[in-house]
Amino acid sequence: MKKILLLVLSLQMASLGTYAGTSREVVNDTVIFIQRPNQVTIEKGENNVSIEVEGREGDPDFHYSHRIEVTPNSSVITEEKNDNWDFKVPFFGKKQKTRPRDEFQVGGFAFGLVNAMNTPEGMDVDMGSSYELMADRMLNWEYYPWRTGTSFSIGLGICWRNFRMTGRTRFIKENENLVLGDYPEGADIKFSRLKVFSFTVPLMFNQVIYHRLSFSVGPVVNFNTHASLKTRYTLDGGKVKLTDNNIHQNRVTVDFMALVNFNSVGLYVKYSPTSVLNTAYGPKFTSMSTGITLCY
Repeated sequence: MKKILLLVLSLQMASLGTYAGTSREVVNDTVIFIQRPNQVTIEKGENNVSIEVEGREGDPDFHYSHRIEVTPNSSVITEEKNDNWDFKVPFFGKKQKTRPRDEFQVGGFAFGLVNAMNTPEGMDVDMGSSYELMADRMLNWEYYPWRTGTSFSIGLGICWRNFRMTGRTRFIKENENLVLGDYPEGADIKFSRLKVFSFTVPLMFNQVIYHRLSFSVGPVVNFNTHASLKTRYTLDGGKVKLTDNNIHQNRVTVDFMALVNFNSVGLYVKYSPTSVLNTAYGPKFTSMSTGITLCY
């Protein structure tokens, strides 16, 4: 038995070639060519020999395995698996045979529509004209504890959110308070909007589902450093613009975000259960947004 195992192991090692170069395996007259694998692991058990290849040129997520079982009567049973066609299930992969790795990333941009939720009576935000611009992964650190396509990440970015009303109700600044009210009679209404600028810190769980398809979920901490009010309308032929930069937004809020990504394009949805404004000075409402991501 030992002689058979050593013979099989030698043949497999010879067919794989040099680790740092090119890997080649012949099974049943079929040649599998793997250009520049990142890692090749050969594991010999009591009754089997298994070979695993991690990564290849241009595809660091590539995974190929080949297993040979040797029965007591010396017959050989071959089983193959190519993870290019298999789904990766989080937490159910094999044990890590290499060290955990991490990497820094730069980039990521998202555009979406934002809506106000749980609003008081009379506050009607037009989601079709309210938008969100987000670059929450301008700097991003990602940690891969296992080789199952699972990672955890923390980022730093920025976000602008515009809550725009185009109906008959507008935001009005009265002393220190922000209230809802009507336009002057005869006014030609344009819009009344709140804009909030934030530094963001996303804390995400990421999982590769299938090849280049992945999803991410997690909280996003917003440090809302600036907010402003703008209302525009025309009255008696004259244009009116009212602005204010002190509207008492909540300084720290938390969103919960989920996104699905394929290659470098994805879809996201984000909901914040915390009030946008400090309710001691303005109406209470939360936010929800959805849109597309690029280069995530």
